[in-house]
Amino acid sequence: MRHPSWTVTFIAILTFGLTLSAAYWQLQRAEHKEALELRFNRMQTKDILDLNTDINSSKDIEYRRVVVTGILDASKRMILDNRIRRGQAGYELLMPFSLTGSENIILINLGWIPRGRVFGEIPDLKTPDGVIKVTGTIVKPGFGALELSENTVDGEIWQNLDLSRYRLRTSLNVLNYVIQVEGAENFDTQFERTWPKRSFGIETHLSYAGQWLFFSFMTLFFYIYYGFIKQQDKTK
Repeated sequence: MRHPSWTVTFIAILTFGLTLSAAYWQLQRAEHKEALELRFNRMQTKDILDLNTDINSSKDIEYRRVVVTGILDASKRMILDNRIRRGQAGYELLMPFSLTGSENIILINLGWIPRGRVFGEIPDLKTPDGVIKVTGTIVKPGFGALELSENTVDGEIWQNLDLSRYRLRTSLNVLNYVIQVEGAENFDTQFERTWPKRSFGIETHLSYAGQWLFFSFMTLFFYIYYGFIKQQDKTK
């Protein structure tokens, strides 16, 4: 009985193993994202947390809805560039927020606004001098887009939200969280505060896993069909 060469067999085993490993990795990622989604939904259903009275840094508060009072510092604001909504480029505006009754400072994201005709130009924002109260969801900054250049900060405009770099640039020891503002008392702006529904990409990972499993099956099928079945037909 004729059989495939050792070279063909080695390539088939290698391809089958790699595609099967890729499928398994995608399934693991999907499982991890499912856990994140469950945690997000669970944190969102909890009572609103008052950060002025409960801001224990060791407590897991990511995705929690919060309320906080404090004072904005417009002199050290950050403008995140190229934030896309509904196919339109725009900016997100962040400012440091000093919590009343403590020395803690946290960045708050005031929302999104479409980009104008002039790069870096945003409408004048009258920042209140006194104490304001904001509500929103607290998040940890994720990884930004790929930085193709070391020049990722141009004045107030930043390409990615990097807290370590922001601390060095402003000398402010901001917390490791950012509040996505949903409402603010006595502080009305034209910024859009309806945040896109959080997507964890579970379906994408499952789709990729299915594709890799299909490649694994096809590798095995072609190896058996052309390596054994076809070879037997030729010997008849």
